[in-house]
Order: sequence, then structure tokens, then C-alpha cells
Amino acid sequence: MDSSNNVYVADYSNNRIEKFDSNGNYLTQWGSGGSGNGQLDEPEGVAVDSSNNVYVTDSKNDRVEKFTSSGTYLAQWGSGGSGNGQFDNPEGIAVDSSNNVYVADLLNDRVEKFDGKGNYLTQWGSYGSGNGLFDFPLGIAADSSNNVYVADYHNDRIEKFTSSGTYLAQWG
Repeated sequence: MDSSNNVYVADYSNNRIEKFDSNGNYLTQWGSGGSGNGQLDEPEGVAVDSSNNVYVTDSKNDRVEKFTSSGTYLAQWGSGGSGNGQFDNPEGIAVDSSNNVYVADLLNDRVEKFDGKGNYLTQWGSYGSGNGLFDFPLGIAADSSNNVYVADYHNDRIEKFTSSGTYLAQWG
């Protein structure tokens, strides 16, 4: 949701983002299938920063795209791989109160953190079932204290971290 309580939805199969008001009324949409600027291939996650910029995980293009709240393309970052700033099927995305962007990097079993311009900051996690490890991290959220929550799909749990990736707790 943005500061006006508009809701953004990643329409995975139609390769687009749809925007609705808080009553469910359709407002607009953007995106089309492809790999060019502003195009999407199976978008998974959507997050909005304090300036109402919209971040989308473009899962099959292994990148994050950034748009205005009306759908104007602004930037993108990422590529396929396992290095810093690379992705292998990015899924969930979240933005904290400092406008840092967190991406659940599904097939690399990690979380990557970027600033709002796409500059790589840090990462944490790897494959496993112990504290701070992941097996298909799907969803991600940040709270008002900038703690990060990760839905660890195959481990059937939620894990909680600080904004720098220090493990705090888990449940489920």
C-alpha cells in the first residue's frame, strides 16, 4: 500500500502491476511481457517506499524494477546468478522506513539488502534449516523498527532479523 492507501498487485500470469484504491476500485495498470525496461516476466512481489515509488520483483528476469506510483519506469537492478546483487528467482520484496529494499532471493536461499537506488548493501542466509538459514524464502516484510520478517517456505516458519541480518527469533 502507498501513503494514500492504494493497493498494488503483482499480476503474475499477465506480467503487469495493477493499482486499486482502498475500496477495491481499479485505478490503473502497467507492464507487459518481456525483458525490456518496464516489461515484466512473472512479477512476484510489490513494495512501496515513503515517496510512493513502487518496487517489483521481476522473477524470471532476475531483477528488481522501480516505478513511480503511476507506473513510469525509473530504474532496475540485478541479473541472474548468485553473486552480490544477483538473483535466482527473486520473490518477496519489502521496504523499511529508511527506504532500504529487501529481496527474498528464492533459489539462492538468502535475503539481499539494497538502498532505494539499487546499490547492494548486504545479504544474509544460505540453505539449511538452522537459525538464520532458509529453504525457499518467499515472503518478506519490514516493521516500523526496521526488523525484517521472512517466510521460510520449506522450513514452515517465519524468521525475524535486524535490518543488518542478525537473527532474532523464529516461529512456526
